[in-house]
Amino acid sequence: MEGTARLGWSFDQNARRSKGLWMESVDMTPSSSTHIQQPLALSDSFTLRRLQTWDRMAVEALCNESFPIQYPDCWYDEVVSGGLLSTGLFDGEQLAAMVVSETKFLYDCNLEDQGILPSSNAHVAYILSIAVDKKFRRLGLATRLLNNLMSSLSDHPPYPRAVFLHVLSTNSAALSFYKMHGFEFHASLPEYYRIGEQLADGCTYVKYINGTYTNVTFTDVCRTFGNTICMPLKAICKMLSF
Repeated sequence: MEGTARLGWSFDQNARRSKGLWMESVDMTPSSSTHIQQPLALSDSFTLRRLQTWDRMAVEALCNESFPIQYPDCWYDEVVSGGLLSTGLFDGEQLAAMVVSETKFLYDCNLEDQGILPSSNAHVAYILSIAVDKKFRRLGLATRLLNNLMSSLSDHPPYPRAVFLHVLSTNSAALSFYKMHGFEFHASLPEYYRIGEQLADGCTYVKYINGTYTNVTFTDVCRTFGNTICMPLKAICKMLSF
């Protein structure tokens, strides 16, 4: 799975049409809850540590290699300055893989993400990106980073109730990766990404943690009830048609 460079293509953006132009805005406001202590060691030759200001060039090179989206300079500043929860796996001094996330209140999230939980006062964690250097793929590094992040979110305050991310709808490798790790489809995001001059659809995937379960809506209940009633009727009709 880590054979793909594009594990998520996540970019917290609102793309909206204005006089024929597409404007992209990024919420870079740091949250005090983003500073969650993480384990800082692995059992093999790779070292896990927070990204620092001197890692900026390596982070930018890895993102340029991994993602079709061009991140602004301010995003890299947030990644290495502590404004976001940014962790790297290093082989010696070389950055092999990284994960960037943040924890915030649901009411601070974009409007399209506020239906993840019924309470807007709940904390949620958002994974902005996971990237693995092409020389280190197929070693399970993305899985290690994700597992480390999930463990940290479960063991330390503010104990977010859900972890979510955005992913390109056509990125089948990333979709398989997140599904394999327990993430569930939440919503479609038409024309969410701007890649060059093209617009591309995205989707939201969510994993509920810390005792929280899937957010079941009234529509979901009606759909399940309808399927329960209709399926036996369809079977009976099929039998009678013979």
